[in-house]
Amino acid sequence: METFNLDPRQLARIEAVHRGFLYQHLYAAACLFDAARAGVTHVIVENDEDVELVQPDRRIYLQVKTRASNLILSDIDGALSRFAAIRQEHEEGRRSGSCQFVIVSNSAPGPEFAKLITGKEWPSDTRLHWPQSPAVDEALPLPWRTIADGFEACRAAAETLPFSVLAPETLVWKIAGRMMAAAGGIEPSSNHTFTVEELPALFEQLVVQLQDFPAPPLRYRPQEHEPNLANGQRVRLVVGLSGAGKTSWVSQTALHTSDRLAYYDIAEISGPALANAVARELAARIFGSRGGKLGEILLPGASGTEILFAIGRHLAEDKLTATVVLDNAHRIAAADLVSLVGASDQLQFVLLAQPSATIARIEATLGVKAELLLGWSNETAAAEGASLGCRGDFSDYERLLKITGGLPLYVQNALKIAAESYEGVVTRVCAALEDRTHIVETAQELILSDVFDRFNDPERRAVAALSLSDVPLTQSEASVVLKRAFDLEPEIAATAFRRLRTSGTIQIFGVDRFKIHDAMRPLGRTYLSDAGGEHLQNAREAIRDLLIKALPNDHDRQRVFLLLRMFVALGNVKPLVEMATDEIFHELGSVPK
Repeated sequence: METFNLDPRQLARIEAVHRGFLYQHLYAAACLFDAARAGVTHVIVENDEDVELVQPDRRIYLQVKTRASNLILSDIDGALSRFAAIRQEHEEGRRSGSCQFVIVSNSAPGPEFAKLITGKEWPSDTRLHWPQSPAVDEALPLPWRTIADGFEACRAAAETLPFSVLAPETLVWKIAGRMMAAAGGIEPSSNHTFTVEELPALFEQLVVQLQDFPAPPLRYRPQEHEPNLANGQRVRLVVGLSGAGKTSWVSQTALHTSDRLAYYDIAEISGPALANAVARELAARIFGSRGGKLGEILLPGASGTEILFAIGRHLAEDKLTATVVLDNAHRIAAADLVSLVGASDQLQFVLLAQPSATIARIEATLGVKAELLLGWSNETAAAEGASLGCRGDFSDYERLLKITGGLPLYVQNALKIAAESYEGVVTRVCAALEDRTHIVETAQELILSDVFDRFNDPERRAVAALSLSDVPLTQSEASVVLKRAFDLEPEIAATAFRRLRTSGTIQIFGVDRFKIHDAMRPLGRTYLSDAGGEHLQNAREAIRDLLIKALPNDHDRQRVFLLLRMFVALGNVKPLVEMATDEIFHELGSVPK
Protein backbone atom coordinates (compact mmCIF):
# COMPACT_ATOMS: atom_id res chain seq x y z
CA MET A 1 0.00 0.00 0.00
CA GLU A 2 1.35 3.45 -0.94
CA THR A 3 1.73 5.94 1.94
CA PHE A 4 1.88 9.74 1.87
CA ASN A 5 3.22 12.32 4.31
CA LEU A 6 2.98 16.11 4.04
CA ASP A 7 5.79 16.87 6.50
CA PRO A 8 8.61 14.30 6.75
CA ARG A 9 10.33 16.36 9.45
CA GLN A 10 7.22 16.29 11.62
CA LEU A 11 6.95 12.54 11.10
CA ALA A 12 10.58 12.09 12.16
CA ARG A 13 9.94 14.12 15.32
CA ILE A 14 6.83 12.06 16.14
CA GLU A 15 8.72 8.81 15.60
CA ALA A 16 11.51 10.00 17.86
CA VAL A 17 9.04 10.88 20.62
CA HIS A 18 7.37 7.46 20.47
CA ARG A 19 10.73 5.68 20.32
CA GLY A 20 11.64 7.54 23.48
CA PHE A 21 8.44 6.50 25.22
CA LEU A 22 8.85 2.86 24.15
CA TYR A 23 12.46 2.84 25.34
CA GLN A 24 11.29 4.26 28.68
CA HIS A 25 8.53 1.64 29.03
CA LEU A 26 10.93 -1.19 28.22
CA TYR A 27 13.45 0.15 30.75
CA ALA A 28 10.72 0.29 33.41
CA ALA A 29 9.82 -3.31 32.50
CA ALA A 30 13.47 -4.31 32.94
CA CYS A 31 13.42 -2.67 36.38
CA LEU A 32 10.38 -4.81 37.25
CA PHE A 33 12.24 -8.00 36.35
CA ASP A 34 15.06 -7.03 38.76
CA ALA A 35 12.86 -5.48 41.46
CA ALA A 36 12.47 -8.33 43.93
CA ARG A 37 16.11 -9.37 43.77
CA ALA A 38 17.24 -5.75 44.32
CA GLY A 39 14.95 -5.18 47.29
CA VAL A 40 12.66 -2.79 45.40
CA THR A 41 9.12 -2.76 46.79
CA HIS A 42 7.44 -0.40 44.27
CA VAL A 43 8.10 0.73 40.70
CA ILE A 44 6.40 4.04 39.81
CA VAL A 45 6.14 5.44 36.28
CA GLU A 46 5.52 9.02 35.13
CA ASN A 47 5.12 10.57 38.55
CA ASP A 48 7.80 13.11 39.57
CA GLU A 49 10.20 11.36 37.19
CA ASP A 50 10.00 8.90 34.33
CA VAL A 51 10.63 5.95 36.66
CA GLU A 52 10.94 5.79 40.45
CA LEU A 53 12.25 2.77 42.34
CA VAL A 54 11.16 2.59 45.97
CA GLN A 55 13.18 0.64 48.54
CA PRO A 56 12.48 0.49 52.29
CA ASP A 57 14.99 3.26 53.09
CA ARG A 58 15.64 4.91 49.72
CA ARG A 59 14.08 6.21 46.50
CA ILE A 60 15.85 6.19 43.16
CA TYR A 61 14.56 8.74 40.64
CA LEU A 62 15.27 7.96 36.98
CA GLN A 63 15.12 10.34 34.02
CA VAL A 64 15.27 8.29 30.80
CA LYS A 65 16.74 9.92 27.68
CA THR A 66 17.14 8.60 24.14
CA ARG A 67 19.33 10.49 21.71
CA ALA A 68 20.74 9.81 18.26
CA SER A 69 23.93 11.69 19.22
CA ASN A 70 25.88 12.22 22.42
CA LEU A 71 24.03 13.53 25.45
CA ILE A 72 24.65 17.20 26.32
CA LEU A 73 23.88 19.30 29.37
CA SER A 74 20.96 21.13 27.77
CA ASP A 75 19.20 17.76 27.33
CA ILE A 76 18.85 17.39 31.10
CA ASP A 77 18.54 20.96 32.41
CA GLY A 78 14.90 20.46 33.35
CA ALA A 79 15.64 17.11 35.03
CA LEU A 80 18.40 18.62 37.18
CA SER A 81 16.02 21.36 38.36
CA ARG A 82 13.43 18.76 39.39
CA PHE A 83 16.14 16.70 41.10
CA ALA A 84 16.99 19.75 43.22
CA ALA A 85 13.35 20.23 44.22
CA ILE A 86 12.93 16.55 45.10
CA ARG A 87 16.19 16.58 47.07
CA GLN A 88 14.88 19.43 49.19
CA GLU A 89 11.69 17.44 49.90
CA HIS A 90 13.83 14.64 51.35
CA GLU A 91 16.13 16.96 53.28
CA GLU A 92 13.19 18.71 54.93
CA GLY A 93 11.57 15.39 55.92
CA ARG A 94 8.52 15.59 53.70
CA ARG A 95 9.70 12.39 51.98
CA SER A 96 11.14 9.49 53.96
CA GLY A 97 14.48 7.84 53.35
CA SER A 98 17.42 8.93 51.27
CA CYS A 99 17.30 9.81 47.59
CA GLN A 100 19.40 9.05 44.54
CA PHE A 101 19.08 10.47 41.02
CA VAL A 102 20.09 8.75 37.80
CA ILE A 103 20.05 9.93 34.20
CA VAL A 104 19.51 6.80 32.09
CA SER A 105 20.63 7.37 28.50
CA ASN A 106 21.06 5.27 25.41
CA SER A 107 24.06 7.40 24.39
CA ALA A 108 27.27 8.45 26.09
CA PRO A 109 27.81 12.02 27.29
CA GLY A 110 29.52 14.48 24.99
CA PRO A 111 33.09 15.61 25.78
CA GLU A 112 32.16 18.75 27.71
CA PHE A 113 29.34 17.03 29.58
CA ALA A 114 31.67 14.14 30.47
CA LYS A 115 34.08 16.61 32.11
CA LEU A 116 31.23 18.26 33.99
CA ILE A 117 29.94 15.05 35.64
CA THR A 118 33.42 14.25 36.96
CA GLY A 119 33.90 17.72 38.44
CA LYS A 120 33.52 18.76 42.08
CA GLU A 121 30.41 20.83 41.41
CA TRP A 122 28.41 17.85 40.12
CA PRO A 123 25.93 16.58 42.82
CA SER A 124 27.23 13.48 44.58
CA ASP A 125 23.78 11.86 44.59
CA THR A 126 23.32 12.17 40.83
CA ARG A 127 24.73 9.64 38.37
CA LEU A 128 24.75 9.21 34.61
CA HIS A 129 24.08 5.70 33.33
CA TRP A 130 24.67 4.70 29.69
CA PRO A 131 25.48 1.43 27.85
CA GLN A 132 29.26 1.57 28.42
CA SER A 133 29.19 3.07 31.91
CA PRO A 134 30.10 1.18 35.09
CA ALA A 135 27.22 -0.36 37.04
CA VAL A 136 25.38 2.16 39.17
CA ASP A 137 23.12 -0.02 41.33
CA GLU A 138 21.85 -3.60 41.23
CA ALA A 139 18.33 -2.23 40.86
CA LEU A 140 19.26 -0.51 37.58
CA PRO A 141 19.64 -2.59 34.40
CA LEU A 142 22.43 -1.53 32.05
CA PRO A 143 20.91 0.81 29.41
CA TRP A 144 20.80 -0.32 25.78
CA ARG A 145 21.77 1.44 22.62
CA THR A 146 18.59 0.60 20.70
CA ILE A 147 15.03 -0.48 21.34
CA ALA A 148 15.82 -3.82 19.69
CA ASP A 149 18.61 -4.37 22.23
CA GLY A 150 16.24 -3.42 25.03
CA PHE A 151 13.54 -5.79 23.86
CA GLU A 152 16.05 -8.65 23.64
CA ALA A 153 17.32 -7.95 27.16
CA CYS A 154 13.76 -7.95 28.51
CA ARG A 155 12.93 -11.11 26.57
CA ALA A 156 15.97 -12.87 28.05
CA ALA A 157 14.90 -11.82 31.56
CA ALA A 158 11.33 -13.02 30.94
CA GLU A 159 12.68 -16.34 29.73
CA THR A 160 14.21 -17.01 33.14
CA LEU A 161 10.99 -16.49 35.12
CA PRO A 162 9.99 -19.68 36.95
CA PHE A 163 6.59 -21.15 36.04
CA SER A 164 5.66 -18.43 33.52
CA VAL A 165 2.85 -19.51 31.20
CA LEU A 166 3.38 -16.79 28.57
CA ALA A 167 5.97 -16.84 25.82
CA PRO A 168 8.77 -14.41 26.80
CA GLU A 169 8.09 -12.14 23.81
CA THR A 170 4.39 -11.96 24.66
CA LEU A 171 5.11 -11.17 28.30
CA VAL A 172 7.50 -8.32 27.41
CA TRP A 173 4.95 -6.63 25.14
CA LYS A 174 2.25 -7.15 27.77
CA ILE A 175 4.33 -5.39 30.43
CA ALA A 176 5.29 -2.58 28.05
CA GLY A 177 1.58 -2.04 27.37
CA ARG A 178 0.83 -2.05 31.09
CA MET A 179 3.56 0.56 31.59
CA MET A 180 1.98 2.77 28.94
CA ALA A 181 -1.44 2.41 30.59
CA ALA A 182 -0.01 3.19 34.04
CA ALA A 183 1.76 6.26 32.66
CA GLY A 184 -1.64 7.45 31.45
CA GLY A 185 -3.28 6.78 34.82
CA ILE A 186 -5.41 3.95 33.42
CA GLU A 187 -6.64 0.99 35.49
CA PRO A 188 -5.51 -1.39 36.86
CA SER A 189 -2.49 0.82 37.72
CA SER A 190 -4.19 4.21 37.81
CA ASN A 191 -1.88 5.26 40.66
CA HIS A 192 1.12 4.76 38.30
CA THR A 193 2.51 2.13 40.70
CA PHE A 194 3.51 -1.53 40.44
CA THR A 195 4.17 -3.44 43.67
CA VAL A 196 6.38 -6.47 44.13
CA GLU A 197 3.38 -8.28 45.62
CA GLU A 198 1.57 -8.22 42.28
CA LEU A 199 4.51 -9.35 40.14
CA PRO A 200 3.69 -13.11 40.06
CA ALA A 201 0.21 -12.25 38.73
CA LEU A 202 1.57 -9.60 36.35
CA PHE A 203 4.20 -12.01 35.03
CA GLU A 204 1.52 -14.73 34.85
CA GLN A 205 3.63 -17.13 36.85
CA LEU A 206 1.32 -20.08 37.35
CA VAL A 207 1.86 -20.78 41.03
CA VAL A 208 -1.23 -22.75 41.90
CA GLN A 209 -1.49 -25.72 44.17
CA LEU A 210 -1.88 -28.62 41.78
CA GLN A 211 -2.24 -31.34 44.39
CA ASP A 212 -3.84 -31.35 47.80
CA PHE A 213 -3.78 -34.02 50.45
CA PRO A 214 -6.02 -36.91 49.40
CA ALA A 215 -9.33 -36.92 51.24
CA PRO A 216 -9.16 -39.18 54.30
CA PRO A 217 -11.52 -42.17 54.45
CA LEU A 218 -14.97 -41.37 55.78
CA ARG A 219 -14.32 -43.87 58.57
CA TYR A 220 -10.61 -43.94 59.33
CA ARG A 221 -9.26 -46.56 61.69
CA PRO A 222 -5.73 -46.01 63.04
CA GLN A 223 -3.03 -48.60 62.62
CA GLU A 224 -1.19 -50.24 65.47
CA HIS A 225 1.27 -47.83 67.18
CA GLU A 226 0.59 -45.32 64.44
CA PRO A 227 3.22 -42.53 64.26
CA ASN A 228 2.55 -38.81 63.94
CA LEU A 229 3.11 -37.15 60.58
CA ALA A 230 5.46 -34.40 61.77
CA ASN A 231 7.82 -35.55 64.52
CA GLY A 232 10.80 -33.20 64.07
CA GLN A 233 12.90 -35.50 61.89
CA ARG A 234 14.30 -33.84 58.76
CA VAL A 235 13.69 -36.84 56.51
CA ARG A 236 11.52 -39.89 57.08
CA LEU A 237 10.96 -42.87 54.82
CA VAL A 238 7.68 -44.76 55.32
CA VAL A 239 7.55 -47.99 53.34
CA GLY A 240 4.67 -50.37 52.75
CA LEU A 241 3.05 -52.45 50.05
CA SER A 242 0.24 -50.95 48.04
CA GLY A 243 -2.78 -51.26 50.31
CA ALA A 244 -0.80 -50.70 53.51
CA GLY A 245 -2.69 -47.47 54.15
CA LYS A 246 0.20 -45.01 53.69
CA THR A 247 -1.84 -42.40 51.85
CA SER A 248 -4.81 -42.76 54.21
CA TRP A 249 -2.48 -42.34 57.18
CA VAL A 250 -1.00 -39.17 55.68
CA SER A 251 -4.37 -37.65 54.80
CA GLN A 252 -5.81 -38.38 58.25
CA THR A 253 -2.84 -37.28 60.36
CA ALA A 254 -2.55 -34.10 58.28
CA LEU A 255 -5.88 -33.02 59.76
CA HIS A 256 -4.32 -32.98 63.23
CA THR A 257 -0.96 -31.38 62.37
CA SER A 258 -0.31 -27.68 62.95
CA ASP A 259 2.82 -27.59 60.79
CA ARG A 260 2.76 -26.15 57.26
CA LEU A 261 2.10 -29.11 54.97
CA ALA A 262 2.30 -29.87 51.27
CA TYR A 263 1.59 -33.13 49.44
CA TYR A 264 2.90 -34.15 46.05
CA ASP A 265 2.57 -37.44 44.19
CA ILE A 266 5.83 -37.72 42.26
CA ALA A 267 4.94 -40.93 40.42
CA GLU A 268 5.04 -39.29 36.98
CA ILE A 269 7.79 -36.71 37.65
CA SER A 270 11.23 -37.20 36.14
CA GLY A 271 14.12 -36.84 38.56
CA PRO A 272 15.61 -33.63 37.10
CA ALA A 273 12.19 -31.91 37.20
CA LEU A 274 11.49 -32.92 40.80
CA ALA A 275 12.81 -29.81 42.58
CA ASN A 276 10.94 -27.50 40.20
CA ALA A 277 7.65 -29.36 40.67
CA VAL A 278 7.93 -29.47 44.45
CA ALA A 279 8.97 -25.80 44.58
CA ARG A 280 5.86 -24.77 42.65
CA GLU A 281 3.61 -26.84 44.91
CA LEU A 282 5.18 -25.63 48.14
CA ALA A 283 5.22 -21.97 47.07
CA ALA A 284 1.53 -22.14 46.20
CA ARG A 285 0.63 -24.03 49.36
CA ILE A 286 2.47 -21.76 51.79
CA PHE A 287 2.65 -18.36 50.10
CA GLY A 288 -0.15 -18.52 47.52
CA SER A 289 -2.20 -15.92 49.38
CA ARG A 290 0.80 -13.74 50.20
CA GLY A 291 1.81 -12.25 46.86
CA GLY A 292 4.65 -10.19 48.32
CA LYS A 293 6.43 -13.30 49.53
CA LEU A 294 5.94 -14.98 46.16
CA GLY A 295 7.48 -11.99 44.41
CA GLU A 296 10.59 -12.37 46.56
CA ILE A 297 10.76 -16.12 45.94
CA LEU A 298 10.00 -16.57 42.23
CA LEU A 299 12.97 -14.56 41.01
CA PRO A 300 14.01 -14.57 37.35
CA GLY A 301 16.49 -17.34 36.68
CA ALA A 302 15.86 -19.14 39.97
CA SER A 303 16.09 -22.94 39.82
CA GLY A 304 13.77 -25.22 41.74
CA THR A 305 16.42 -25.79 44.41
CA GLU A 306 17.01 -22.04 44.75
CA ILE A 307 13.27 -21.43 45.11
CA LEU A 308 13.11 -24.07 47.86
CA PHE A 309 16.04 -22.37 49.59
CA ALA A 310 14.22 -19.03 49.38
CA ILE A 311 11.07 -20.62 50.80
CA GLY A 312 13.13 -22.02 53.67
CA ARG A 313 14.69 -18.61 54.32
CA HIS A 314 11.28 -16.95 54.61
CA LEU A 315 10.05 -19.74 56.88
CA ALA A 316 13.11 -19.22 59.08
CA GLU A 317 12.37 -15.48 59.29
CA ASP A 318 8.89 -16.36 60.57
CA LYS A 319 10.36 -19.10 62.83
CA LEU A 320 8.35 -21.76 61.03
CA THR A 321 8.98 -25.12 59.41
CA ALA A 322 7.11 -26.98 56.70
CA THR A 323 6.60 -30.69 56.07
CA VAL A 324 6.53 -31.94 52.49
CA VAL A 325 4.97 -35.35 51.82
CA LEU A 326 6.24 -37.03 48.65
CA ASP A 327 4.18 -40.03 47.59
CA ASN A 328 5.66 -42.84 45.44
CA ALA A 329 9.20 -41.80 46.34
CA HIS A 330 10.47 -45.20 45.18
CA ARG A 331 9.96 -43.99 41.58
CA ILE A 332 12.73 -41.36 41.95
CA ALA A 333 16.47 -41.97 41.98
CA ALA A 334 18.09 -41.44 45.37
CA ALA A 335 20.52 -38.89 43.89
CA ASP A 336 17.63 -36.66 42.80
CA LEU A 337 16.15 -36.79 46.28
CA VAL A 338 19.44 -35.65 47.83
CA SER A 339 19.41 -32.22 46.18
CA LEU A 340 15.75 -31.81 47.07
CA VAL A 341 15.93 -32.60 50.78
CA GLY A 342 19.17 -30.65 51.16
CA ALA A 343 17.67 -27.40 49.86
CA SER A 344 16.71 -26.03 53.29
CA ASP A 345 16.83 -27.08 56.93
CA GLN A 346 13.39 -25.51 57.40
CA LEU A 347 11.83 -28.13 55.14
CA GLN A 348 11.07 -31.59 56.50
CA PHE A 349 10.25 -34.46 54.17
CA VAL A 350 8.11 -37.57 54.60
CA LEU A 351 8.78 -40.00 51.75
CA LEU A 352 6.06 -42.59 51.11
CA ALA A 353 7.30 -45.56 49.13
CA GLN A 354 6.59 -49.13 48.17
CA PRO A 355 9.22 -51.79 48.77
CA SER A 356 11.72 -51.90 45.90
CA ALA A 357 15.43 -51.99 45.19
CA THR A 358 15.41 -48.18 45.37
CA ILE A 359 14.64 -48.24 49.09
CA ALA A 360 18.06 -49.51 50.14
CA ARG A 361 19.74 -46.83 48.03
CA ILE A 362 17.52 -44.11 49.52
CA GLU A 363 18.33 -45.35 53.03
CA ALA A 364 22.07 -45.35 52.32
CA THR A 365 22.13 -42.05 50.43
CA LEU A 366 19.95 -40.02 52.80
CA GLY A 367 21.10 -41.75 55.97
CA VAL A 368 17.59 -42.77 57.04
CA LYS A 369 15.98 -46.03 58.09
CA ALA A 370 12.69 -47.11 56.60
CA GLU A 371 9.67 -47.05 58.91
CA LEU A 372 6.82 -49.52 58.54
CA LEU A 373 3.14 -49.04 59.22
CA LEU A 374 2.18 -52.03 61.35
CA GLY A 375 -1.33 -52.54 60.01
CA TRP A 376 -4.55 -53.05 61.91
CA SER A 377 -4.69 -54.75 65.27
CA ASN A 378 -7.13 -57.55 66.04
CA GLU A 379 -9.43 -55.10 67.83
CA THR A 380 -9.43 -52.67 64.90
CA ALA A 381 -10.19 -55.43 62.40
CA ALA A 382 -13.02 -56.64 64.64
CA ALA A 383 -14.44 -53.12 64.85
CA GLU A 384 -14.39 -52.85 61.07
CA GLY A 385 -16.03 -56.26 60.78
CA ALA A 386 -18.76 -55.30 63.24
CA SER A 387 -19.51 -52.16 61.23
CA LEU A 388 -20.05 -54.36 58.17
CA GLY A 389 -22.19 -56.89 60.03
CA CYS A 390 -19.50 -59.60 60.24
CA ARG A 391 -19.16 -62.12 63.06
CA GLY A 392 -16.03 -63.74 64.41
CA ASP A 393 -14.01 -64.29 67.56
CA PHE A 394 -10.44 -63.29 68.37
CA SER A 395 -8.92 -66.31 66.64
CA ASP A 396 -11.01 -65.72 63.51
CA TYR A 397 -9.74 -62.17 63.16
CA GLU A 398 -6.20 -63.23 63.96
CA ARG A 399 -6.49 -65.74 61.14
CA LEU A 400 -7.75 -63.01 58.81
CA LEU A 401 -4.85 -60.72 59.77
CA LYS A 402 -2.39 -63.47 58.87
CA ILE A 403 -3.99 -63.97 55.48
CA THR A 404 -4.03 -60.26 54.67
CA GLY A 405 -0.87 -59.20 56.47
CA GLY A 406 -3.03 -56.81 58.48
CA LEU A 407 -2.95 -54.30 55.63
CA PRO A 408 -6.06 -52.11 56.01
CA LEU A 409 -7.20 -52.25 52.39
CA TYR A 410 -6.92 -56.04 52.24
CA VAL A 411 -8.61 -56.59 55.61
CA GLN A 412 -11.43 -54.25 54.68
CA ASN A 413 -11.90 -55.89 51.29
CA ALA A 414 -11.95 -59.40 52.77
CA LEU A 415 -14.54 -58.34 55.34
CA LYS A 416 -16.74 -56.85 52.63
CA ILE A 417 -16.55 -60.15 50.76
CA ALA A 418 -17.47 -61.96 53.99
CA ALA A 419 -20.48 -59.70 54.47
CA GLU A 420 -21.67 -60.00 50.88
CA SER A 421 -20.86 -63.64 50.04
CA TYR A 422 -20.39 -65.57 53.30
CA GLU A 423 -23.26 -64.28 55.48
CA GLY A 424 -20.79 -62.21 57.50
CA VAL A 425 -19.02 -65.26 58.95
CA VAL A 426 -15.32 -64.40 59.17
CA THR A 427 -14.14 -67.98 59.59
CA ARG A 428 -15.85 -68.97 56.33
CA VAL A 429 -14.14 -66.29 54.26
CA CYS A 430 -10.82 -67.22 55.88
CA ALA A 431 -11.30 -70.86 54.94
CA ALA A 432 -12.24 -69.91 51.39
CA LEU A 433 -9.19 -67.67 50.99
CA GLU A 434 -6.85 -70.30 52.44
CA ASP A 435 -8.33 -73.07 50.27
CA ARG A 436 -8.51 -70.68 47.28
CA THR A 437 -12.19 -71.55 46.76
CA HIS A 438 -13.47 -67.97 46.96
CA ILE A 439 -15.33 -66.71 43.90
CA VAL A 440 -14.77 -62.95 44.20
CA GLU A 441 -11.21 -61.83 43.42
CA THR A 442 -9.82 -59.81 46.31
CA ALA A 443 -8.08 -56.44 46.15
CA GLN A 444 -5.07 -58.19 47.63
CA GLU A 445 -4.83 -60.54 44.66
CA LEU A 446 -5.49 -57.82 42.10
CA ILE A 447 -2.85 -55.46 43.48
CA LEU A 448 -0.13 -57.90 44.47
CA SER A 449 -0.44 -60.06 41.36
CA ASP A 450 1.25 -57.25 39.44
CA VAL A 451 4.16 -57.43 41.86
CA PHE A 452 4.28 -61.22 41.73
CA ASP A 453 4.19 -61.29 37.94
CA ARG A 454 7.34 -59.14 37.79
CA PHE A 455 9.35 -61.76 39.68
CA ASN A 456 11.58 -64.15 37.73
CA ASP A 457 11.09 -67.94 38.02
CA PRO A 458 13.44 -68.55 41.00
CA GLU A 459 11.81 -65.67 42.89
CA ARG A 460 8.28 -66.94 42.22
CA ARG A 461 9.31 -70.45 43.28
CA ALA A 462 10.88 -69.09 46.47
CA VAL A 463 7.67 -67.26 47.36
CA ALA A 464 5.63 -70.35 46.51
CA ALA A 465 7.58 -72.87 48.57
CA LEU A 466 8.11 -70.60 51.57
CA SER A 467 4.47 -69.47 51.59
CA LEU A 468 3.67 -72.71 53.40
CA SER A 469 5.52 -71.40 56.46
CA ASP A 470 4.05 -68.65 58.60
CA VAL A 471 7.05 -68.70 60.94
CA PRO A 472 10.53 -67.32 60.18
CA LEU A 473 13.13 -69.75 58.85
CA THR A 474 16.90 -69.38 58.65
CA GLN A 475 18.46 -68.94 55.21
CA SER A 476 19.91 -72.44 55.32
CA GLU A 477 16.49 -73.88 56.21
CA ALA A 478 14.80 -71.91 53.43
CA SER A 479 17.46 -73.08 50.96
CA VAL A 480 16.75 -76.70 51.89
CA VAL A 481 13.03 -76.19 51.23
CA LEU A 482 13.72 -74.70 47.77
CA LYS A 483 16.19 -77.44 46.89
CA ARG A 484 13.69 -80.18 47.66
CA ALA A 485 10.62 -78.40 46.28
CA PHE A 486 12.04 -77.03 43.01
CA ASP A 487 15.64 -78.30 42.89
CA LEU A 488 17.01 -74.76 43.21
CA GLU A 489 20.69 -74.56 44.08
CA PRO A 490 21.62 -72.57 47.23
CA GLU A 491 23.40 -69.88 45.17
CA ILE A 492 20.30 -69.27 43.03
CA ALA A 493 18.11 -69.34 46.13
CA ALA A 494 20.34 -66.77 47.87
CA THR A 495 20.05 -64.43 44.89
CA ALA A 496 16.27 -64.80 44.94
CA PHE A 497 16.19 -64.07 48.68
CA ARG A 498 18.17 -60.85 48.20
CA ARG A 499 15.89 -59.60 45.45
CA LEU A 500 12.75 -60.54 47.36
CA ARG A 501 14.02 -58.67 50.39
CA THR A 502 14.45 -55.43 48.41
CA SER A 503 10.89 -55.77 47.09
CA GLY A 504 9.47 -56.14 50.59
CA THR A 505 8.23 -59.66 49.88
CA ILE A 506 10.53 -61.09 52.53
CA GLN A 507 10.33 -59.86 56.13
CA ILE A 508 13.46 -60.11 58.26
CA PHE A 509 13.32 -61.25 61.89
CA GLY A 510 16.39 -60.99 64.08
CA VAL A 511 19.74 -61.64 62.44
CA ASP A 512 19.15 -64.31 59.81
CA ARG A 513 15.53 -65.44 59.97
CA PHE A 514 12.88 -64.40 57.48
CA LYS A 515 9.50 -65.33 56.08
CA ILE A 516 7.30 -64.36 53.17
CA HIS A 517 5.11 -61.31 53.87
CA ASP A 518 1.68 -62.52 54.95
CA ALA A 519 -0.03 -60.45 52.27
CA MET A 520 2.00 -62.19 49.54
CA ARG A 521 1.55 -65.74 50.81
CA PRO A 522 -1.84 -66.39 49.14
CA LEU A 523 -0.31 -65.69 45.72
CA GLY A 524 2.56 -68.03 46.53
CA ARG A 525 0.14 -70.75 47.57
CA THR A 526 -1.74 -70.36 44.29
CA TYR A 527 1.48 -70.64 42.29
CA LEU A 528 2.55 -73.71 44.29
CA SER A 529 -0.78 -75.43 43.67
CA ASP A 530 -0.62 -74.65 39.96
CA ALA A 531 2.95 -75.99 39.79
CA GLY A 532 1.74 -79.53 40.50
CA GLY A 533 1.19 -81.88 43.42
CA GLU A 534 4.80 -83.11 43.47
CA HIS A 535 6.23 -79.66 44.22
CA LEU A 536 3.64 -79.06 46.94
CA GLN A 537 4.32 -82.44 48.49
CA ASN A 538 8.09 -81.95 48.42
CA ALA A 539 7.83 -78.50 50.00
CA ARG A 540 5.64 -79.81 52.82
CA GLU A 541 7.97 -82.72 53.48
CA ALA A 542 11.01 -80.43 53.51
CA ILE A 543 9.41 -78.11 56.06
CA ARG A 544 8.28 -81.08 58.15
CA ASP A 545 11.74 -82.63 58.21
CA LEU A 546 13.63 -79.45 59.11
CA LEU A 547 11.16 -78.70 61.92
CA ILE A 548 11.53 -82.23 63.32
CA LYS A 549 15.32 -81.92 63.14
CA ALA A 550 15.28 -78.62 65.03
CA LEU A 551 12.60 -79.66 67.53
CA PRO A 552 14.92 -80.99 70.28
CA ASN A 553 16.66 -77.60 70.50
CA ASP A 554 13.82 -75.27 69.49
CA HIS A 555 10.47 -75.62 71.26
CA ASP A 556 9.00 -72.46 69.74
CA ARG A 557 5.21 -72.89 69.87
CA GLN A 558 4.69 -71.38 66.41
CA ARG A 559 7.10 -73.91 64.92
CA VAL A 560 5.33 -76.73 66.70
CA PHE A 561 1.97 -75.55 65.36
CA LEU A 562 3.44 -75.38 61.84
CA LEU A 563 4.79 -78.92 62.25
CA LEU A 564 1.36 -80.16 63.31
CA ARG A 565 -0.19 -78.56 60.23
CA MET A 566 2.39 -80.24 58.01
CA PHE A 567 1.56 -83.62 59.59
CA VAL A 568 -2.13 -83.04 58.86
CA ALA A 569 -1.48 -81.88 55.29
CA LEU A 570 0.76 -84.89 54.58
CA GLY A 571 -1.56 -87.36 56.28
CA ASN A 572 1.13 -88.34 58.81
CA VAL A 573 -1.28 -89.63 61.44
CA LYS A 574 1.17 -91.63 63.58
CA PRO A 575 3.55 -88.78 64.57
CA LEU A 576 0.53 -86.54 65.02
CA VAL A 577 -0.97 -88.98 67.55
CA GLU A 578 2.39 -89.37 69.28
CA MET A 579 2.73 -85.62 69.75
CA ALA A 580 -0.87 -85.33 70.91
CA THR A 581 -0.27 -87.91 73.64
CA ASP A 582 3.25 -86.82 74.64
CA GLU A 583 3.13 -85.13 78.05
CA ILE A 584 6.07 -82.83 77.32
CA PHE A 585 4.20 -81.03 74.54
CA HIS A 586 1.19 -80.51 76.78
CA GLU A 587 3.42 -79.09 79.51
CA LEU A 588 4.96 -76.69 77.00
CA GLY A 589 1.50 -75.68 75.82
CA SER A 590 2.35 -76.70 72.27
CA VAL A 591 -0.66 -78.95 71.78
CA PRO A 592 -4.15 -77.53 72.35
CA LYS A 593 -6.22 -79.43 74.89
